[in-house]
Amino acid sequence: MAKPSSNAGRVRTGFIIFVILVVALCGKLIYRFADQATRLNDEAVELMNLDKYDSALAKLSEAIAANPEHIQAHYHQGICLAEKHLFDEAIGAFERTIQLDPNEANAHFNLGKLLHHLERYPEATQAFEQAIEKEKHLIKTNRKVVWMLLGDSLYEQYLGQLANSPKTAGDPAAAVAAFKTYLKSRPDAHNRSAVEQKLTILAQPDDFKEVIQKRKKRR
Repeated sequence: MAKPSSNAGRVRTGFIIFVILVVALCGKLIYRFADQATRLNDEAVELMNLDKYDSALAKLSEAIAANPEHIQAHYHQGICLAEKHLFDEAIGAFERTIQLDPNEANAHFNLGKLLHHLERYPEATQAFEQAIEKEKHLIKTNRKVVWMLLGDSLYEQYLGQLANSPKTAGDPAAAVAAFKTYLKSRPDAHNRSAVEQKLTILAQPDDFKEVIQKRKKRR
């Protein structure tokens, strides 16, 4: 009876060694593809710095093919697409970045900028609020203007409400608070007078009916 037991032991040992080798090989392949994606992403960033967005997009497509969950490749793809004015595709790239990493503050910020540009102010507001919630992860240039852009999204929403349904217009307090936070953090802001003008409009909307009417929806 000892001999069959010994054979069974050898089979089990051989099987365990086989599994270990397969796992190691899979790990090595995964690492190789992940490393390839990072290299391609880095090359794309260099091309972006030279404003070669088409070439950068080609590299990023390769990076995502190598590793579909490479966060920075999706993020940089969004930036390239935005630079080429392919806004819907850029929004999709930033949304995929956020799906992979909800804490990627700069993806929230750039998504907000695109939505603001497209005058989708409620969605832009949500994106900027998410960026501010994770503000410590924002790069310096984005941190400088996120409160101003949030204020502007809220400002446009409020003026749109006054122009189209004044009886249901909300409170501009959130817009005022965002603008004041921006001015407090950047007392020497180059656009200080423009922001202060918007604060005046929010405080005295009846004195700026022409400004409000420009937001009126076309019938």
